[in-house]
Amino acid sequence: MRKLSADQLYRFTSIDDQDFQSNHSDTKEFMRRFHPRAYQSLNFGLHLRRNQNNIFIMGEPGVGRIGMTKSMLREAAKRKPIPQDVVLVSDFSETNKTQYLFFDAGHGHAFKQAIEELITQLKSQLPVVFDGHAYQLKNQQLENDLAEKQEDALEPALDLAESLSIEVQQNENNFVLYAVVEGERLRMADLKKLEEPLQKQFIEALDQVEEALNKGLTHFPFLQHEFMDAGKRLNTEVTHAHLAPLIDALKMEFGESKSVRGYLEALKNAIVSKLHLFWDQSADQVTSAAQTSMEELLAEQSGMSVFEVNLLVDHTGLKHAPVIYEQNASMPKLFGYTINSASATVTDPLTLAMNHQAGLLQKANGGFLMLSIQSVLKEPEIWSNLKAALMSKRLTFEIPSSSSVVPYHLPDYPLDVTLVLVGQAEHFYALQELDAQFNRLFKVQVEFEAELARTPEHELVLAKQLASEVEAWEDLPVLPSALERLIEYASRLVESQERLYTNKALLRDVLAEANAFARAHDQQEVTREIIEDTIAQRDFHTGLMEDHYHRAIIEEQVLIKVVGRHVGMVNGLTVLTVGRQSFGQPVRITAQASAGDEGVVDIEREIEMAGPIHSKGMLILSGYLRGRYMKHKSLGFSASIVMEQTYDGVEGDSASSAELLALISSISQVPLRQDIAVTGSVNQFGEIQPIGGVNEKIEGFFKVCKARGLTGSQGVVIPEANAKHLMLNAEVRAAVADERFHLYAMSHIDHALELLSGTDVGEIAADGHYPKGSLNEKVMLALQDMNAKDSDHN
Repeated sequence: MRKLSADQLYRFTSIDDQDFQSNHSDTKEFMRRFHPRAYQSLNFGLHLRRNQNNIFIMGEPGVGRIGMTKSMLREAAKRKPIPQDVVLVSDFSETNKTQYLFFDAGHGHAFKQAIEELITQLKSQLPVVFDGHAYQLKNQQLENDLAEKQEDALEPALDLAESLSIEVQQNENNFVLYAVVEGERLRMADLKKLEEPLQKQFIEALDQVEEALNKGLTHFPFLQHEFMDAGKRLNTEVTHAHLAPLIDALKMEFGESKSVRGYLEALKNAIVSKLHLFWDQSADQVTSAAQTSMEELLAEQSGMSVFEVNLLVDHTGLKHAPVIYEQNASMPKLFGYTINSASATVTDPLTLAMNHQAGLLQKANGGFLMLSIQSVLKEPEIWSNLKAALMSKRLTFEIPSSSSVVPYHLPDYPLDVTLVLVGQAEHFYALQELDAQFNRLFKVQVEFEAELARTPEHELVLAKQLASEVEAWEDLPVLPSALERLIEYASRLVESQERLYTNKALLRDVLAEANAFARAHDQQEVTREIIEDTIAQRDFHTGLMEDHYHRAIIEEQVLIKVVGRHVGMVNGLTVLTVGRQSFGQPVRITAQASAGDEGVVDIEREIEMAGPIHSKGMLILSGYLRGRYMKHKSLGFSASIVMEQTYDGVEGDSASSAELLALISSISQVPLRQDIAVTGSVNQFGEIQPIGGVNEKIEGFFKVCKARGLTGSQGVVIPEANAKHLMLNAEVRAAVADERFHLYAMSHIDHALELLSGTDVGEIAADGHYPKGSLNEKVMLALQDMNAKDSDHN
């Protein structure tokens, strides 16, 4: 048994002012020093030149996974070329088909503007061209040629009519024939008044002329087609003449690639084939805007969508390859979506495609995309589509269906992106086990540690990093002494004098609250005392449940003795966690032993309130008793052990040492001190094993003793292995320094037995007996007495 001094209950931090002021740590340097394993793994992954070198970041939220990873990704992105801009345009070879064009970063926007200006320019210029004098002359010439050819086709019929005294009059839609008899014009019906020979003559003449006219008119459709073809050739020639210099200028500016030059040439031909869309802008052929119906507007938009340019990915101003982080991924965000700019009723596939917004996979192409694994796994469709894209190195937009990513056709998109998933270790190992393709995709495993060795170097690095991050707040200055106290708090959080908690987010929260506390108390800087008060304030804000439990003990609603001695009764220590607050709670452990052969009965286990670990601890007690007192002879007994007044179930084996003490006390009928609480796990050889929550347990018992009145003899026994985990608050340390409270470290159950009983335990002699008057002798005698026959008692 070792009694601990006040100096052993806490480890202070001392930061050298000169080292602290030298240089503040940058993010990369902080990660290299504070997370060396993660730094080396990520650095290796970013230099890996293999297919599917995607990265999985593991670690507890708040340790800096995202910020530090983004910083290193940006460094790696500087070594990559800036990806090209991507525009989506029509592929004029097939209706509703689209294609991608690629441009150097920043040129995609210029190309989109140039095409839009060209179409706008043509809308106003082409009607003027076609209404111009030169075009009208050529068009009139075509019409004259048509009229002349039509006259030539009818000339034989007209000559025949003249020779047969038949007059031909041409109306708008037909011909009217008259027989000219002695200067009088007669219709067919009027011929009845003529004599029969003359009547017959003119009837035959009319038939001959009509037949000749019909024969001539049969040429009109062919002449009309010739006229239309000639008109189209004229329109094409005029349009080409106007378009050629405009398209050539675009080729000069943007025609760096064969695909762009091919698109511009196809665009010129498409404009010619859809001249009606531009000619309709003529003032004499279009109704006023007030008279234009919604259907007409939608039809016009649908027709003109073939000339639109959709700038999918714009890298204007980008200095390096993209680095994108998205915490809440979804199918539309990742793979893209469409915006109906005119009406929700728009269903034209090309119009929808031209309103398509690129997803994060397209925007991050050529760089890095960071996603939260929780958001990726929230919908199975996201994970399956993401895997398919990564493995095939392309985004495939399938035929529209109810489950398709987009309700319109898009060509496959070449994909070259490094995916970085951010999650916790359980996510990584679960995916490894459940998905056979996971290891093929994620070859780089980066694990951020939640705690680190507490060395002077690490203390200094953490202090510098916190100081550099606080500078951006433009708040009260933080003194080095405040950072020292914060580092000590980080050590308390990880329950070790030799370790540091790496969760910067939590430490920054304390600093933010300390700034608020300082301002509220008219302080001009954050000092060590401010941090101390802030931590105490945090505990007070969340301490209602702790006060409730402790008040129940103080008011004796929960029975706990902190003075005197009692047989079969020991004060154990537990930790309760409510929300983010954990606190120590003393609990009375009692045991009753008697003659019998049931062995040790765990009351909690019998009523199914005990977890498997607690039940394991109870079985270990039986093993210890057999090994120590029954090596050569079986001694039956019956005993029951229980944690009194616990109603929420019991789990863990940290009370097994206290349970063993209560059991031995009940068997031997030796009373144990109630002013000493015990915590620790015991094995079958009586060795004491470390437990968790040691600081909370000690402080919890101290609060109860203080409320009841400190006697100067009260204290706590802890495992020797937990001595290096002590980071107790100042009040407990002061009480220990003043000898008003005591802490003991034990490595074997015998140490606690001697301290609590005041009796020497006694080592077994060569003859198999324990020293007379020792505690072990009393246990042996009690067990033998329980197993004595009635005749022995007589």
